[in-house]
Amino acid sequence: MFTMRSEYALRLMIVMAKEYGNYLSMTEILEKAKQSVPREFAEKILYTLKKAGLVKTRRGKSGGYMLARPPKEIKVSEIVFLLDRKSKVFFDMPGCPDELDCVIRALWKRVENEIEKILSGVTLEDLIKEQEEKLKQ
Repeated sequence: MFTMRSEYALRLMIVMAKEYGNYLSMTEILEKAKQSVPREFAEKILYTLKKAGLVKTRRGKSGGYMLARPPKEIKVSEIVFLLDRKSKVFFDMPGCPDELDCVIRALWKRVENEIEKILSGVTLEDLIKEQEEKLKQ
């Protein structure tokens, strides 16, 4: 359902969220992400996030990448569903070939709705707070 693209994107976005208001170079982002995201993937993911308006860029010595909105305004669902929205294709198929198929589709739709509800209720700021709480323990 979800791929490493979503996880990598969340890692990159959390790094930028912690430094909100500052532009970070690709190198800084990857270092702060503890090199857990391959550079080639990071570049593609950040490009996608920029096209979607979640990240902005600036060229030059003090340039780099920065969140386009405050962390408390960016929901995890925006990031995840931007990068991994493959399941919608299956659920949006018209009609049901048979009754069993309809029942199964209805189940997967309920699962998808619950996932969407959970991810829409969590912001980048929430993830940062959760991480800070775990570090205190």
